[in-house]
Amino acid sequence: MRKISVFLALLCFFSCKKEANSLLTVNNSEKFSNSLTVASFAASNSSTYVNVKNYGAKGDGTTDDTNAIKAAMAAAQKQGIPNVYFPDGSYMVGETGDGGGIIKLLNGVGLMGNGPATCHIKLTGGRKNPNPMFCQDYVNMPTVSNVTIQGIDFNGNSSLQTFDADYQYGSAFNFHNGKNIEIKNCKFQSLRGDGLLFGDVFEPSLNARMVTNVDVHDCEFYNIYREGTMFCAVNDATFYNNNVHGDGYLVGGVDIERHSVNETVLNVSVYNNTFNFTDGYGPVERGGPKVRYRRAVTMGFFYDGYKNGVADSLSGHYKVYNNKIYQGQIDCWGMLNVSISGNSFKNSYENITGVSFLTTPAINVSDNVTTKGLINVFADNNTIDSDIGNGIAFKNYNKVTANGNTVIGTPLDGITVLSTSGCFYGNKITDAGSAASPRSGILINGNASALYVSTNEAINTTAGANRTMDYVIKIGSANNGAIAPQILNNKGKNMLKGILSEYYYQSDYVVASNNVAL
Repeated sequence: MRKISVFLALLCFFSCKKEANSLLTVNNSEKFSNSLTVASFAASNSSTYVNVKNYGAKGDGTTDDTNAIKAAMAAAQKQGIPNVYFPDGSYMVGETGDGGGIIKLLNGVGLMGNGPATCHIKLTGGRKNPNPMFCQDYVNMPTVSNVTIQGIDFNGNSSLQTFDADYQYGSAFNFHNGKNIEIKNCKFQSLRGDGLLFGDVFEPSLNARMVTNVDVHDCEFYNIYREGTMFCAVNDATFYNNNVHGDGYLVGGVDIERHSVNETVLNVSVYNNTFNFTDGYGPVERGGPKVRYRRAVTMGFFYDGYKNGVADSLSGHYKVYNNKIYQGQIDCWGMLNVSISGNSFKNSYENITGVSFLTTPAINVSDNVTTKGLINVFADNNTIDSDIGNGIAFKNYNKVTANGNTVIGTPLDGITVLSTSGCFYGNKITDAGSAASPRSGILINGNASALYVSTNEAINTTAGANRTMDYVIKIGSANNGAIAPQILNNKGKNMLKGILSEYYYQSDYVVASNNVAL
C-alpha cells in the first residue's frame, strides 16, 4: 500500500462534492400551478370558453360526439377563446380518423372539464389498431401552442379493441411542434400507445419540430400499453405529482428518448411522482415470464446514436428526483448531465430472465457502445430496498457520483462500477448477496482512472454462516487507468472476509488508507 497525503484526499473529496452539487440544485417550487379549480374557473369566466354542448355534443355515453367536439374547437379558435368546456358526462369519439389521429389539435385551443371522475372522453369499441384520439396535423397546423388540457378522463377502451402484436401508437395526445403546453388533473387510461407524446422523431433536419415548455402534473396514468408520457424532441419539460400504475408500460412510465442526431432532448424534470407497478403486469410482447417489474423512468439515445460516437450538447440536463417507485427501476442509456436523487425503491423478487426492456439494477447508468464524452451522471441520496439485481450500476461513464445512497438487501453487489470514473462516497449498503452467493458493498471492474471511493459503510446484520457480504470494497479485475483508485476511510461490520479486496495481480496498485472494521 502506498501512503498518500491528507491534503490530496481532501482535495479529491471536495472536488467530487462540488461537481455533484453543481447539477443537484433542486428548485422544489418549479412550475407548480396555483390555478383555480376547473369548476370555479368555468363558473366565473364563461367568456374564456365555449361549451361543447352548444355545438351538438350530448355526453350521454352513446352518441358519437366527434363532430361536435371538432366544431367547438374550431369555433373557439375562430373567436380567440382559449378553451372548450365539457360539462359532466361521457363524450364518445366514434370516428376512426387517419394514421395521424382522429381529432386535430388547434393552436391556442385547450380542453377543460370539471374533473376526471365526472368528465370522460372515450373511444368507441370495435376498432383494429385505433388511431390517436387527439393529434397535431403539422402540415396544416404546424404549431400548436398555448394549450391547457385539464379535468378530463381520456379512455381508449383498449379492452374493446383489437391490435396487431406490434401495434403501439394509439395515444391520447400527440404534440409535435409548439410551446407552452400544460396537462393537469386528467386521467389517461386503456390506451395502446402513450398517454401523452411530445415531440417528433427522426427529423430530416436539426430541430425541424420541437415542443418547449411542457408541464404534466397531478394526473393519473392507468393501463397504458407503451408509455405513460414520452418526451422526444423537447426542451424544458416537467412531469410531477402524477400517479402511474396498472398494466402495460412496455417501454416505461416516463420515457425521455432521443432517436437521431437531428433532435434535441434537453431539460426534463421528473419529480414527486408515484410509480406503483404492483397492481399490474408488463405486456406479454416483452417475452419471458409475466412480471410486474418495469421501468419507471427511462432515458436513452438509441438507434444510430451520436455522430462519430461522440456525445454532443443536445442530450441531457435531466433531473429525476423524489419519486416513489414500487416494483420498478430508473435507467439512463447514453445520456449525460443527469441527476437521479432522493428516489425510493421497493422491489420484491421476480425472475425477469428473458424479459425485454428490463435490467436488474434499481438504477442503471450504462452505455453499451462505448460512446466518448458521457459524463456527469449523479445518483445521490436514493433509498433502494430491492430483491432484484444491484442497487446501482455504472458502465462506461466518466465523472459520475454515487453519494449518500442507502442500499438494502440486493441479491447482487450493492453498487457495481464497470469502466467508469468518479466519486463514490457516503453510501450505506446492508445485507447484499446471499449466504450461498456472498456479494460486496461496492464492486469495481474494468479500467477506471482516478476513482475515489471513500467513507462508505457495509453491514451484515446476520451472523456466522448466514452472513451475505464478503467485502466492503472489492476490485474484481485489472485496472489500467492512468491514475490509481483511492480507497479511503471505508468501514465494514461483520464482513465474511474483510474490508478491501484488491485484484491479486495488482496488489500494490490501489492507494488505500484507513479502511477498517466497525
